[in-house]
Amino acid sequence: MITKLQIIKRYVRSIFDLKSSQEDEVETYNEVQEGIYFKGKNLWLLAIAIIISCIGLNINSKTAVIGAMIISPLMGPVFGVGFALAISDTELLKLSFKNISIIVIISLFFSTLYYLINPYSIATDELLSFSKPTIFDVLLAFVGGIAGFIAISRHNGTQVLIGVAVATSCIPPLCTAGFGIATLQWQYLVGGLYTYIINALFICIGAYLVTKYLKFTPKSNTKVKNVNNWFGILVFITIIPAVYLAYDLATKNLYNNKAQHFISEVIQKKYHVVHHKIDVDNREITLDLLVEKYNAKINDSLKKQLLKYNLKNTKLKIFQTVEAGKGNKKEFDLLKTEIDLLKNEINVLKEANTRK
Repeated sequence: MITKLQIIKRYVRSIFDLKSSQEDEVETYNEVQEGIYFKGKNLWLLAIAIIISCIGLNINSKTAVIGAMIISPLMGPVFGVGFALAISDTELLKLSFKNISIIVIISLFFSTLYYLINPYSIATDELLSFSKPTIFDVLLAFVGGIAGFIAISRHNGTQVLIGVAVATSCIPPLCTAGFGIATLQWQYLVGGLYTYIINALFICIGAYLVTKYLKFTPKSNTKVKNVNNWFGILVFITIIPAVYLAYDLATKNLYNNKAQHFISEVIQKKYHVVHHKIDVDNREITLDLLVEKYNAKINDSLKKQLLKYNLKNTKLKIFQTVEAGKGNKKEFDLLKTEIDLLKNEINVLKEANTRK
């Protein structure tokens, strides 16, 4: 007799079953293989996407960068690596790595060329954002890889792949690396390439796990053991800097929030803040205050309250701007009195001249 629990289990399995809507394995294999090749149309689309992305990074335009990621056919060889490892297809794996190398070379060439020709080549905020990946970028790439390969294994999964291309951001980091070459700023070259490797690597892992879960038929009974081992080592090596950068980012954000809270709760309730700047790297808060008169004790009184907001070892720089008409009220009143006296004397002289 079928119990209610068994019915519930079957129902849950039917909801989460990925195999029911899966296309034929041969179709998926052909689709992956077709997406790997980079020549003709795909090569031109990649070059155009790189230029659009460079322009977007150059002018801080998120829409242009997103448009470039949608246009770019960059994901094919990356999915190919994960798929080939899962089904032990060495030929497909070699082909995927070969075309990934072509992608990187073409991307670096066109992005470097753009930044060499363009006189307005500066490190914008949008460009800098793709030079320091964190563990969150790793998670995005991993989940994106899972979603992307699920879409590949279905009919009409194009829309999902577009979303994955935007979320995982493989194009902009290569543009950042090209900027580093063009301007000889090697931190951008290393940061851009590292970001690309992180994204590509964890997209591969997502694709690998989905392929294994769907139980695709292996092309060879011999597993690609050496490659799998090196793949695992590479994952471990690349994830360490991302974890550190995520910790560093979290620490800086936490400090910035504390500093903002200190300014709003302590400073702004007592003084008019004209301008403030928080230097997270050097643990320094700079304030420009508008005061009625200069007060030499402001610095000391505010520094004592830094500890209450967990802002230990924070340097506090305070500039005081005396508000006209308040700090110098006595001087202004004296000048006004003198002006009134002079007006009266002028009026007396005018009357005397009139009588004559």
